[in-house]
Amino acid sequence: MEEVVLGKIAKAEYGQSPNYSCMFGIHLSFEFPGGGIADGEKYLLNISPDFKWENEDEKHRMFMVQQEEINKVLTDAKVNYVSQLVNKPVEITINNRFFKKFRILTEVL
Repeated sequence: MEEVVLGKIAKAEYGQSPNYSCMFGIHLSFEFPGGGIADGEKYLLNISPDFKWENEDEKHRMFMVQQEEINKVLTDAKVNYVSQLVNKPVEITINNRFFKKFRILTEVL
């Protein structure tokens, strides 16, 4: 069952995953009335030299997609740094109690 809740970004970090050092990117956690949820490391990429990309073009494409997604979030939130995302209002989509996606509520900024 899918639900959409309003909340805010509780934590925003950019770097290695604390769970898997080969995973790199943005990590977000969200708060909303009655609960909270993390992004499930959805926005991380494997940077291990042992990871087998389909080819170098695919690797570069995925890194570019990641950076474009981060840039869109920063632009929508009207900030310059990932750390400035904390407390920004968001709409969070949750599917079967798992994080699916979010968007910055640009209409209230």
